[in-house]
Amino acid sequence: MSLFMCRWQNGDCSFVSTPTKNLAVQYLDEFGNADGSELTAIRDFMVHFELTPEGKLQFHSFGELAADAIFKKAYPLLNELFQSDKLSEQADPTARDAELIKATVEKECQRLQGKKRRKLPQTEIGRRVAAEMDVPASMMDGIVDRITREKLKKFRSSGKPH
Repeated sequence: MSLFMCRWQNGDCSFVSTPTKNLAVQYLDEFGNADGSELTAIRDFMVHFELTPEGKLQFHSFGELAADAIFKKAYPLLNELFQSDKLSEQADPTARDAELIKATVEKECQRLQGKKRRKLPQTEIGRRVAAEMDVPASMMDGIVDRITREKLKKFRSSGKPH
């Protein structure tokens, strides 16, 4: 199993553990069509959740290696800002720091917009259905392939082979 990070075009990111990238795209369809997003394998990953009194899990933090990998791969502009000497050394960000961070977040959210084209299903019918349903190409190709095999198994030729 591999852990994949999906950096969505709008700036969000998701994580999914699957054997293949194609399967990761299919699982991520629960949140949206990941065909036009960046998928990156993540090696060192650790995350910590706190159990709330209401019985829910609340995100607490990423492990250091995971946080470094996320910012380097998914948010290079923010990573560059945080590694630079442009921000103050204070524990709480100054108003200037907050403005720099906000401007960089806006750039990160726009950075991938329209950069990566979505994959298209291999068949015309797959492309039409995928466009209507907004599903990943690999998922649609699998559906078309499965249905085609089922139909071919049931097919009985009415003539002699040529």
